[in-house]
Amino acid sequence: MQLTDLHILRDIQGWMQHRDSFWLCTILGTYGSSPRPVGSLFAWNGSQRLGSISGGCLEDAFIQKLECGFIKHFPQVTTYGKDLVDNDITIELPCGGSIKLLVEHYTPSHYHLLNTFIDSANQKRPFHKVIDLHNGDIHYHDDTDVLSQQSEPSEQIIHIHYQQVTQLLILGISQVSEWVAKLGLMAGFCVKICDMREELAQSWNVPATEQYEAVEVTWRSPDLFVEEHITDNTAVLALAHDPRIDDLGLMAALELNPFYVGAMGSKLTTQKRIKRLEGVGGIRKEDMKKLKAPIGLAINSKTPFEIAISVIADIIATKNSG
Repeated sequence: MQLTDLHILRDIQGWMQHRDSFWLCTILGTYGSSPRPVGSLFAWNGSQRLGSISGGCLEDAFIQKLECGFIKHFPQVTTYGKDLVDNDITIELPCGGSIKLLVEHYTPSHYHLLNTFIDSANQKRPFHKVIDLHNGDIHYHDDTDVLSQQSEPSEQIIHIHYQQVTQLLILGISQVSEWVAKLGLMAGFCVKICDMREELAQSWNVPATEQYEAVEVTWRSPDLFVEEHITDNTAVLALAHDPRIDDLGLMAALELNPFYVGAMGSKLTTQKRIKRLEGVGGIRKEDMKKLKAPIGLAINSKTPFEIAISVIADIIATKNSG
């Protein structure tokens, strides 16, 4: 699963500063229709809540279960639509699906475990969380750690594999790229941008907020930027509308294996770009088929914000179709 609710963990750190005890719920699985994806987080400290497990329709009933002591052992796995339908409290999902939850209780004496979780998540690299439901032990380790093979998943041993977060590599500063960066952060993506035109530095404005880190521009050649950061969980977006920036990054991306490569521009601009990439760039026609251009879903977008929506929507559609 992907950890897309990193901002919730950062908010929980505020609770930890006040020495609060709290519950943390993780969606382990969904069956049928469900309003929240696997990996979503929900937290409650007795008075405040963060995140969601159902989009809003079940949280109150779940908190009632916590308050009445329904969940007595921590950590514990429970399922909406099965374990939590009793005592005349109806908490079935309106959409007819069911949700499998891991419920953990944290007190100040357990903060070191959560800090390890947050540190692992902040690194945005794949890692494992292993929970022993019998004794409550929790361990974290990365994909290369041999410890990950020492315990097999079972009814008592829960393995959660957090995959690398989807990454957006944006080529070039523009109004569209600024909106794409902001929407990408909201979608839970890791966003990076590069440009070589330092005279545009003052026009870039994606600052840090309470929920998201700032997106800082890397001033270097786009091809080197792509080669350094690309993975198979990366989308490369040429949004400069300047071939000096776009073409270099695209040539590198098309020879590698990102799950999405797109370039902004009209149909005429796209035709000229393809000729340049095949002619001067030497890109094979087979690799050129990876290029999505003009970029984005066809929603008749006109403004930078609308174009950005079409781009993010197309990335999400491509990511979720695999």
